[in-house]
Amino acid sequence: MSLRKPLPLIDLASRPTGEPSASSGIRERLDRFVADARDYIADFAPIDDSHEQHPDTHLSRTQLLSLLIGFVGCDTDEPLNDRTYTLVYTDPESRKSNYQTICIPDYRAASPITFTRTTGRGGRLALRSTGETLADVLVHAQIFGASNHYYSRVSPRFEELPTAAIISPYSTCAGGCLGCSRGAVKSFTPPPKDYITRHVEQLAADFDRRGWDRAELVSVNITTGCQPDEERELSMMLRLIAEYRRHGFTNAAFFPFTYAIDSAAAMEQLREAGCLGFIGTVECFNDAERIRQWGKKKGSITFDQHVEKYRRARRVGFDIVETDYVLGADSYTEMLDGIRALDEARVAVVPNIKRNYTADQLNSNHPDIWNHGMTYIAEGFHAALATYRNGTIKRRAARYSVAYLRRQGENVTLRDLPIRHT
Repeated sequence: MSLRKPLPLIDLASRPTGEPSASSGIRERLDRFVADARDYIADFAPIDDSHEQHPDTHLSRTQLLSLLIGFVGCDTDEPLNDRTYTLVYTDPESRKSNYQTICIPDYRAASPITFTRTTGRGGRLALRSTGETLADVLVHAQIFGASNHYYSRVSPRFEELPTAAIISPYSTCAGGCLGCSRGAVKSFTPPPKDYITRHVEQLAADFDRRGWDRAELVSVNITTGCQPDEERELSMMLRLIAEYRRHGFTNAAFFPFTYAIDSAAAMEQLREAGCLGFIGTVECFNDAERIRQWGKKKGSITFDQHVEKYRRARRVGFDIVETDYVLGADSYTEMLDGIRALDEARVAVVPNIKRNYTADQLNSNHPDIWNHGMTYIAEGFHAALATYRNGTIKRRAARYSVAYLRRQGENVTLRDLPIRHT
């Protein structure tokens, strides 16, 4: 996909910081970005994936719109105690739905897009300058009011399913990164000393309240980022898995998300405990930028060392090896070259669009995302989604979710399940 209309170059040497005013240049920058992106989306021709078994490797116009809004953020009259919302967009052509997250940034008065509630769980995204409706959406969640777990698979009616959960039993990360949304909205809370037991008890009680069989939970993503070294991170993971088994989650396979575990010996212990996959986080591919934005703790190893760690996970025998990647910090070429290198190492690259809560976060994006516009985002996502051929947790959980729904008497296929790109 070629670049059609470059945006004007941005002078990052004079980037504004702090709470911006309309004269700071942020409003003009975002207006320009959105206008060009809307032209791109209008001309975008979705790829026909009707012949593919897994319909999760190509984007629709609606998904591109949701990514644009996720990146730019919105203004709203909503209370600001919940500044992160997961919204459900439904494509008017294919009727396929996808989830995407927006934030209400500090510079919300400069945002070209507004978010308002309509009725019940309904919401509307509109262009501020004209009032034109961009999308009618369903409000799925207000993130910072959520618990330390959520269910990552939903039915075609957006009902949560018991098959897969993403958990974060330890609520405080050790990173404190520039790009962290929780840091921007000051949502960190210290965990209780018995957080492992308390978390599993809470999840088990929720299963019982919903009338779910605990044996239906087949996929558990463990996200922590909290322990200072491999030994303590491994110990926490193993204790958590044992607690799940003790509470009757007998069919759960575990997928630890960690940057602290590196050695083959620790990985082997995770496999023996019931982990079928290994998830890392590269954040960005440029080593200097990773240290600047994500700190020395996450940036302490180079991109090449990250790739070798994932090769090591494959050699240990993990069926699924993934890494999370946040688009925006790398140059356009670095982004595509890095995704290609990970794909060659049989790593699935799970793409995320960065949420920018502050002017500093907005300005930490590479100039290429401003100068290439939606070409940067669309080609980055398409390159990453093509790596799903290596196997992903989402695909595994989706297959189990379809089987679960069929056992409930529903005639569904993988194509009926909503897509979640966060």
